[in-house]
Amino acid sequence: MYVRRRLLLFALLSHPALASAQSPARDTLGEVRLDTLAVRVLRTPLPPARAPYAVSAAGEDEVRRARPGLALNEALGGIPGVQVDNRHNYALGERISVRGFGARAQFGVRGVRVLLDGIPATLPDGQTTLNHVDVGTLARVEVVRGPASALYGNAAGGVVQLTSAAPPPSPLGSESRLVAGSGGLLRTQGAVGGTSGAWSYRAGGTRLRYGGYREHSEADNTLAHARIVRTGERSETRLALDFVRYDALNPGSLSDSLLRVDRRQAFARNRLQRTGEEGRQGLAGLSWRRDTGAGTLEVAAHGVAREIENPIPNTVIDLERRGGGVRAAWSAALLLGGGALRWTAGAEAEAQRDRRRNYVNVQGTRGAPELDQRERVTGTAAFAQAAVPLGGRLSALGALRYDRFRFAVDDRLPATPENPDDSGARTMDAWSPTLGVTLEAAGWLALYANAATAFETPTTTELANRPDRAGGFNPGLEPQRTVSYEAGAKGRLGAGFGFELSAYTADVRGALVPFEVEGAPGRQFFRNAGSARHWGVEAAVAGTPWTGVTVRLAYAHTDARFGEYAVDGERLDGNRVPGVAPHALDVRLGWEGAAGAFAAMEVRRASAVPVDDANRFRSPAHTLADLRAGWDGVRLGRVRATPFAGVTNLFGVEYNTSVVVNAFGGRYYEPGPGRALYVGASVGTGGWAAK
Repeated sequence: MYVRRRLLLFALLSHPALASAQSPARDTLGEVRLDTLAVRVLRTPLPPARAPYAVSAAGEDEVRRARPGLALNEALGGIPGVQVDNRHNYALGERISVRGFGARAQFGVRGVRVLLDGIPATLPDGQTTLNHVDVGTLARVEVVRGPASALYGNAAGGVVQLTSAAPPPSPLGSESRLVAGSGGLLRTQGAVGGTSGAWSYRAGGTRLRYGGYREHSEADNTLAHARIVRTGERSETRLALDFVRYDALNPGSLSDSLLRVDRRQAFARNRLQRTGEEGRQGLAGLSWRRDTGAGTLEVAAHGVAREIENPIPNTVIDLERRGGGVRAAWSAALLLGGGALRWTAGAEAEAQRDRRRNYVNVQGTRGAPELDQRERVTGTAAFAQAAVPLGGRLSALGALRYDRFRFAVDDRLPATPENPDDSGARTMDAWSPTLGVTLEAAGWLALYANAATAFETPTTTELANRPDRAGGFNPGLEPQRTVSYEAGAKGRLGAGFGFELSAYTADVRGALVPFEVEGAPGRQFFRNAGSARHWGVEAAVAGTPWTGVTVRLAYAHTDARFGEYAVDGERLDGNRVPGVAPHALDVRLGWEGAAGAFAAMEVRRASAVPVDDANRFRSPAHTLADLRAGWDGVRLGRVRATPFAGVTNLFGVEYNTSVVVNAFGGRYYEPGPGRALYVGASVGTGGWAAK
């Protein structure tokens, strides 16, 4: 039966790109025109229909048009297989999972690789924090919905690539945006930019103040960014700078009994201990590309500096982090039969240095020291990738990568018989292959299949959080490894509709599972399950049935279950992996008027989510509806304005926006806000369209 399931895989495409999907060309590996449909997240630019993987793309209208700009669920919603839990809690950030990978994250993102304008937001150890991502400035997202360690290395159970809005075509333009709404929302955004000869630039900033839906959840975030590009005849240089300062409170999760009393309350101990996070982060990236005629050389470097103070119920965490990396790659093409074999080879090196100090939390202030250690992560990798014509209508895309990581810890607390020196080091490595094949079965239909892998080390935070309260790294926590098989179909239905269907199965060894213990509520520890299996189907269809009307539907079934797994002698084999919604349906309707008026409605249905390994408790299923509308392109002289308004959770449904897996005391649930209104306006000059 298991072999049969693998052979019966078949599949589908991804969401907004469907509405304009194109038929694959006969020469599937000939010259690829880098138009708006090309996806770059696979490292080899390809139209989505030619990609032998499940790849999704969304453009500027879907990503930020008339949206409040609060979190990435606005940009990633409606992509099948992608679950974004917007906690409305800026101390923790949103949780992103792809086909169930990443659902373990207590804060930030785990198991999913994220890039912003080509710069990794994911650190060498696999941690991803997205505080520096300004959702209101994004113009495009691309997603690989499946394992991609052969392309991106550690923590690539899926890949999300974010792209900022381009500068205006004029020498000087400006863009301003103001949004106000329920929960004390006030978001102000401004940017200037331009293009002159070989140079283009964009620089701006955003201030977000949010009172929150719940008690003890206020946030005050300030973001700044700059992008400079120089494009020569045969070369291109890019510089990206990002900075964020944030201060957010954390209301904590609630038990079912507390939810019934007051969904808006914060957990009492969180208020008493003044839990939250205050931090600063700066990130810089520089890349250079040169076409030599014989091939193309690309070199990139990036660096990050981060400081946070993070009171959780029992502990105040003080973390200083420095990190960065370099990447070099050479790409070339060889004529092969009726097409061209395009290949890339290169190497990467990354480093991360953390100074972690933990103190007893005394009502939000530092008490006695509990932990003082320096943590170092060094990663090196070599990789190769090739797109190969196989003759006729058949083509292949394959890659192979080797990663090696060294984790080292230096315990700085004075050694005693009760607290020995916990310094030490661990090495983790992996080979990550992938191979995908595409067949142009007909002018309207392309079929694909692939085998892919993912390798995921525990993060330094997960290694340092030891249930025995010792320092150093957990010696028993091992990497998670995944092998996935997938097949699918992409194509067009008549003149106005595109579709995608996909099916997959993924075997996971050493699945990383979070849990809490008595005496440390709100702090998660980790263990390895023996094995797990994820399988599912994803379907999407999009089109324009009538002039000015667009329809998009996306459905995902994700069946993620433990294979071999026992806790305290209790066998949990066959139980669902907690934190993953088995069924998700997204329906979007859009309308464009001839005079610039527009409106969109989105309805999302998520099934009940198991919250513990034993599957004794679940977060209930829910259906949410959002509505937004505006008037695009109102002209006042040389100024172009777009006023807009929206309402989220239109029908005021009571639901949980996220869950805390295996939380102690049954505090699994993070309640979502009720009906919320917002109004705003965008203003652009110098040819900068207001969105």
